[in-house]
Amino acid sequence: MGEQYTFTYTNRIESNRNVLAAMRNGYHLHPTFPKLEKTYTAQLLFPAFNRRIPDTSRIGYHKILDEFALPSDADRMDVLRETRGALAWDPYTFEEPLRLNGSHLRSNFYINGMRHMDVPGNWTDHVQVGDQLRVDLDSDNKVDPFAVSIKTQDGLQLGYVPGIYAQAVHALLHQEIDLALAVTQMHPNFSPQWWVRVELSAVIESLSRYEEDSSHLKSIIFRETA
Repeated sequence: MGEQYTFTYTNRIESNRNVLAAMRNGYHLHPTFPKLEKTYTAQLLFPAFNRRIPDTSRIGYHKILDEFALPSDADRMDVLRETRGALAWDPYTFEEPLRLNGSHLRSNFYINGMRHMDVPGNWTDHVQVGDQLRVDLDSDNKVDPFAVSIKTQDGLQLGYVPGIYAQAVHALLHQEIDLALAVTQMHPNFSPQWWVRVELSAVIESLSRYEEDSSHLKSIIFRETA
């Protein structure tokens, strides 16, 4: 039996980012996946996801690959991972989980909220691909108690860790785990949500050590197999 795709809602984990919390704020289950408790499986990528990936016949397809530093033979999951399945006319995007392979934790995401930050017009003079950035608990944030700010080494705040990761990253910082955040891509000519892509990495021991924050970590961590 070959590989298959699965989809399930995160409704059994204590988190302010699970589907139950979203439903309390007005979210409706996706019409393709109308049953909260069901695990959906398919041999091919679900059409609801597949339609969000630029087709190879699209004019400018190879320009899209170049913009996201993808090879010409990138498969559809590679393209989905980079473009996040973003469409101009709705708010859905697809984000990577935090991936745990042995003791090595990693993920990639775009800095959130740069459009709302008072970054200078020449912000690209302050950050370059390869730079290491700082992640700090934003304990004074009145909107999100789990907010984690992202700053350059000289203290310029660029934005925040995206909300989907904030509670888990907050838990790691609370446990004094050393987190590395490196700039991997910059697209200053794109919309602000695409300006800076970073890679988060850390070395952690068994999650059971962090009992106090375990539910926040497990809600977004995906264990990879060798």
